[in-house]
Amino acid sequence: MAVHENHVLDVGGARIHYEVRGSGPVLLLIPGSNGDAGFFDAMADRLADRHTVVSYDRRGFSRSFAQEEPAGWIETHVEDARRLIGAVSEGPVRVFATSAGAVIGLDLIGRHPRLVSRLVAHEPPIFEVLPDASRWRAFFDEVGATYRSEGQEVAMRRFLAGIGVAEARRPADPDPELLARISGNTHTILTQEVPNAPGHRPDFAALDAWRDRVVLAGGRDSRAHFPHRPAVVLAARWNRRVVDFPGDHLGYWSHPDEFAAVLEGCVTV
Repeated sequence: MAVHENHVLDVGGARIHYEVRGSGPVLLLIPGSNGDAGFFDAMADRLADRHTVVSYDRRGFSRSFAQEEPAGWIETHVEDARRLIGAVSEGPVRVFATSAGAVIGLDLIGRHPRLVSRLVAHEPPIFEVLPDASRWRAFFDEVGATYRSEGQEVAMRRFLAGIGVAEARRPADPDPELLARISGNTHTILTQEVPNAPGHRPDFAALDAWRDRVVLAGGRDSRAHFPHRPAVVLAARWNRRVVDFPGDHLGYWSHPDEFAAVLEGCVTV
């Protein structure tokens, strides 16, 4: 296991917990709606011999205390990532971003292309690019309504089952501290992530300009699930194919060795 250092970055209104390990070009890992850097621990250890790997808990998740909910979801999370990059690097960095984190990553490269030399966007769940967007808009509205009427347990079951993540594989021995932390993130997921990440409208003009720096990625075992489909649409827009990664939507957690090997190939520029 690579030795890593824990840090805190004050970004105004929040204190971002982030971790740094290894040496070499900076590789920033942006988590999805699980929000916790701990999901990347095993993979980050594998990458630390060739990269300075930076992972973090996003604002409002786990160890990143936030004083209040952000007024603008995408703007706030992109600004947090921008400031974190400024704290750990003097030049552009490589970025791996997954799920809602990939929504943030795509917006980050569109707004701040000088900060990102390569972005691997793993299963960005953006329903606005899909032909059946109205169906998914209704689904996510229903999840929010379920939370308000029936509580978080029922709403989370409906959310995970509906997007195909309920049966996602876990490591054989998941970190109990990580599991304890994420149990406290449900409110943030249902009130911040579900209403904002899937319905984000990408700035296609900005993304088209920097498409050569973007790799669209998806899990081999999650091709039939909702989060994989937007990656296919975006890749097709640029006459490309989705790069296959091991496992499903959480492959970086369940298959860290194999996942790290594929990621290494994608970010080497």
